[in-house]
Amino acid sequence: MIKDVMVWLDGSLADEVRLEVAAAIARHFDSQIVALLLNPLPLPAQILEGVSRTEQLEFARELGDQLEAKIGRRLRLVARPVEIRRFDVLVDDIANIASREARSADTFVALRPNGAMDPDRLVEGVLFGSGRHIYLFPEAERPAPAFDRILVAWNGSRESARAMAEAMPFLRQADQVTVAFVTDKRPAEDEAIVGTDAVIHLEHHGIHAEVRHIASRKGDVGAALLAEARNSDLLVMGGYGHLRLREWLLGGVTYNLMHEAPVPILIAH
Repeated sequence: MIKDVMVWLDGSLADEVRLEVAAAIARHFDSQIVALLLNPLPLPAQILEGVSRTEQLEFARELGDQLEAKIGRRLRLVARPVEIRRFDVLVDDIANIASREARSADTFVALRPNGAMDPDRLVEGVLFGSGRHIYLFPEAERPAPAFDRILVAWNGSRESARAMAEAMPFLRQADQVTVAFVTDKRPAEDEAIVGTDAVIHLEHHGIHAEVRHIASRKGDVGAALLAEARNSDLLVMGGYGHLRLREWLLGGVTYNLMHEAPVPILIAH
């Protein structure tokens, strides 16, 4: 079950969307909200000339106090048990701290990264470093999370299996579950049954599901899933990427879906 919903808050207007989504999930599963406040401290190279590092750090912590008080007032309006976890951290450590804290939560709520809202670095850090799933919400939509119709992107990989396992609490609440396998060619004999194993597994958990093979043009798996997801309330998918020069690089399909999906995504690595 989902018993603690972690959400990153930064004091911006986007907090309203993040918090409404987190509150909707918390109400649905009768769980509590954990607000993660990562107050950024300046790096040594960012210290202004004529201002000591001690003064600059003290000023940053005072801003953090004001932000924590503001978030605390907003959280009192949420009809759920709440907790604030605040960390004063260097900018370069934000993704690492978020990843560490997400390991002790059942779900991590963030907005779909687009460079202006939730930064890619934070979202990718939690995705690849926490071992838990992220619930990504489209930043342009008003929060109205629903879990009646769920589309599970399945290709038999470790990542898709991980995502489906993480999504079990949501899948048990759904009225309609579809397991989708995307192919750009006439399925070979072994591919014709891909997805059936996932459906059988879900049936063992008391979840009725149907498998759907989706043809994609020119091998564009992301576009095929985007089109199919428009009829769903939630897309469950594995997150793919690899580590290079100490930075995570997302696979093309993962990147496109994370940035363009018209519906919320539950994504896990």
